Amino acid sequence: MLQPGSRRSATVSALEDGETRSVFRDDFVQLEREHPGVKDVLLQLLAEQLRRASDRIVEAHYVDADTRVRRRLVELADAYRSADGDAVVPLTQEDVAAMAGTSRATVNRVLRDEQQQGAVELGRGRVIVLDREALERRCRFGRG
Repeated sequence: MLQPGSRRSATVSALEDGETRSVFRDDFVQLEREHPGVKDVLLQLLAEQLRRASDRIVEAHYVDADTRVRRRLVELADAYRSADGDAVVPLTQEDVAAMAGTSRATVNRVLRDEQQQGAVELGRGRVIVLDREALERRCRFGRG
């Protein structure tokens, strides 16, 4: 990142229309000179990313797949919650599986279980989270 000759560390895909920006290294150096606080903000963002990555590594080793799926659903519900309280997550089961580090079959089984318990509603390429709190309880205390 911003180092001459360095390669990007990630590729992203947008789920919705958005706007992106590129900042050339020389422009960033000038911005940093004019606004020294920019570096502090970036360091905070990078530290948060590192903390999340570290948490996910620990989680992958010590947390069962069903709980990881439920945790991702809770996080996604928070990210996609609208003003009226609905949380329509526009992701496929494959997407959720990749986020949880498990198989699509595991995600399908967990989603069907949660649908039977009334916590989610399933649609083509989307999951509607109806009871975030129930999902969160099952993340901490297992299936109950």
